[in-house]
Amino acid sequence: MTESIHHSGESFGSRQLVGSIIAIITAIVLVIGLFWTQKGPEAKLEELPPLKVVLIEVDRQDLDPKESLIGRLQPTKTAQLKFEVQGRVKQRIVEPGTFVEAGQALLLLDNEDLQDQFTQAESQYQIEQAGNLRDQRMLKLAKDNLALQQAEVQRYEQLNNDSLISASQLDAARQQRISLDSQVSELQYKVTTAKSRRSLKNSERDVAQRNLKRATLIAPFTGYVNEVNAQVGDFVTATEVIATVVDTRSLDLHLDVRGEVAAALVLGQDISVLVGAKFIQGELIALQPDPNAFTNTHALRIRLPGENIQSGMLASANLPLAQQLDVITVPVSSVTTNAGENHVYVIQDGHLKRVSVEISQRVGSEYIVSAGLKAGEKIVARDVSGLADGQQVVVYR
Repeated sequence: MTESIHHSGESFGSRQLVGSIIAIITAIVLVIGLFWTQKGPEAKLEELPPLKVVLIEVDRQDLDPKESLIGRLQPTKTAQLKFEVQGRVKQRIVEPGTFVEAGQALLLLDNEDLQDQFTQAESQYQIEQAGNLRDQRMLKLAKDNLALQQAEVQRYEQLNNDSLISASQLDAARQQRISLDSQVSELQYKVTTAKSRRSLKNSERDVAQRNLKRATLIAPFTGYVNEVNAQVGDFVTATEVIATVVDTRSLDLHLDVRGEVAAALVLGQDISVLVGAKFIQGELIALQPDPNAFTNTHALRIRLPGENIQSGMLASANLPLAQQLDVITVPVSSVTTNAGENHVYVIQDGHLKRVSVEISQRVGSEYIVSAGLKAGEKIVARDVSGLADGQQVVVYR
C-alpha cells in the first residue's frame, strides 16, 4: 500500500513537469511572434511627377479626301460552258491556258446519232417539200382547167340560147365545171395542210441541225481557257460545266462602297489603282445606283488594262470623295470616345480639361470636327485613352 502511494506521487510530479515545459515553450513562441509582427515605420507616399503630353494646334484647311478600298482583280468576262446535248467526249482540243478566238471549237462529242437524226429529219422535210410542190403544180393546173371550163360553159349557154346546141350538151359542160371546181377545192386543202406539215418538218430539221452543232463546244468570246473538266471517253450531260473561258486582256476590280462614296463618283471617271508597287490608271465602268438591301452598299467596277498584272491579284483603289473646304480637323489619335460621345483634351492651368466635340466625317488619319473646337486652340495630340479630366500634366517639348 505504501509502495503504491509512492508510485502515484512520482507520476503526478512528472505530469506537472511536462506541463511547465509546454507553458514555457508557448510563452517563448508568443514573444517571438509579437516581435516579428510589431508595426514598422510607415512608408512615405511619393507624389508622381506630372504626365508629359504632346499638343497640336487646331487649324482650318481644305481637304481632297479619298477612300482607299482593297479588292481582288477579276477577268472582265467569265463563261462556264456546258454542252446542250448529252453524249460521249470524242475529242479534247484545248487545255487550260490555251488562247482561243470567239467561235473556236474546244471539245467534240461523238455525234453519229445526232447526224442520223438530222439526216432523217432532212429527208422527211425534203419529201414533204417535194409533195407540196407537186400539189401546188396540180392546183395551178386545176385552176387553169376550171377557168377554161368556166369559159366553155358560158359559150355553151350562149349557143343554147341561140338553139345551136342541145340542153344535154350544156348540162355536160356544167357537170365538168363542177367536177373541176371540186378538184380545185381538194387540191387547195392539200396545199394548205401541207404547209403546216412542211413547217413542222422544217422545225424538226432545224432542231436536229442545232443539236448536231451543239455536239461541238465553242468559245463564246476571245480569251483563255481556264478549266477543262472532261476527258476523252467521258459521258457528259447538259447539266455539267465542262469548260471555263475567261477574258483577261483587261481586268475588273469589284468593290462595295458607302453611299457618300458612291455619290462622289461618276461613270467613266479615272481612278488610280495600286497593284503591287505600281499605280495603274483605271476607268469606272459600272456603279450601282440603288444600294444592296442587306449591306446598304453600292457595287462598282473599275476596269484596268491587263498588261503586267494578273487576275487574282490584290489591288487598292483611291476613290475621290467630295471636297471639304475650310474645315477644322484633328488627328484620330487625339479623340477619345466614351458612352457614344467624342472628346478631346485641352490644358488649363497645367491640368487637363475634357471637351466634347462633334465629328462629321473621317478622312484618312483625321476627323473633321463640326462643333466643339475653334481654330487656334491646342489639344493633346495622342495617347489620350488613359487620360482623365483634371489630371496634372506638362507639355512635352
